[in-house]
Amino acid sequence: MIINDNINVQDDRLMNGLIPMVRIMSKIEKSGDDRVVIDFSKTDFISPVFVLSLLIYAKKSGKEIVFEHMTEYMKAIHMDGGIKPDELRNSEFLAIMEGYSKRTYIPVINFPANRNNDDKEGILSAVEELIIRQLNIPDNVTYGIKYMLGETIDNITEHSETDRGFLFCQAYKNKGYLDICIADSGVTLLGSYQKLEDKFIENDLEAIKAANRQISSKNLPDAENRGYGIYTSKKMLIKGLGGQYMIMSGSAIYMKSKTIDQFFTLPEGLRWDGTIVALRIPYQASQFDYIKYIE
Repeated sequence: MIINDNINVQDDRLMNGLIPMVRIMSKIEKSGDDRVVIDFSKTDFISPVFVLSLLIYAKKSGKEIVFEHMTEYMKAIHMDGGIKPDELRNSEFLAIMEGYSKRTYIPVINFPANRNNDDKEGILSAVEELIIRQLNIPDNVTYGIKYMLGETIDNITEHSETDRGFLFCQAYKNKGYLDICIADSGVTLLGSYQKLEDKFIENDLEAIKAANRQISSKNLPDAENRGYGIYTSKKMLIKGLGGQYMIMSGSAIYMKSKTIDQFFTLPEGLRWDGTIVALRIPYQASQFDYIKYIE
């Protein structure tokens, strides 16, 4: 099977990257072929949400999915699977990252997500510092970005039960915002909640709503009720910075901005096995004070 769609993601909403992704998923799920070629020769523009959601889907689909005629941008971001910093010497990884210092994006980072890995903090620090230098982000917004990235990645390592996570960033300098996506191919929010002794959450939509109500899956009497770090990061991003927030897990999607607060589900028969968090961050917000949003 060959898929050769005209992909042109409009960047006004984070969720727009899911539109061609869902179309591709539907075609693949309806096909009986074990090998699928996705031909990008008609592709005009893609987004971080599209890139990471497609990578995770290709990883978990159970079929051989091949990318052909990738654009120069796709090659530059390593869309074929990402850079694995833990398989490189630290100096090699830093040299690769420095090669992106004059660009408006970083490559896809395929990082170790197991809880006890010592490489995670160094990798995250290198990514943060590069983004800040690329865009000359002021200190007040820098602190917020570091908090939101740290919380999201910590929750991947604590809850997803997967060995790898993915991180990808793209800035839109003319519009003054940065899109950051973090994704995993783990047990999903539903899978994490269902490990509780009281399995009171029965589907993906209930799970994503619970996470946004600060219901934790840690099941510990003295655990902080963080709900995957979603609540504080979302409040900081929307109220503090005027950005957009999106999370997709399993078959459920949640989108939040100043004008949108809505839950969605994928079309019947489709399921995306993982969790992706996308942050649209206006990075020149001079009045932002992240301390106001820390609980």
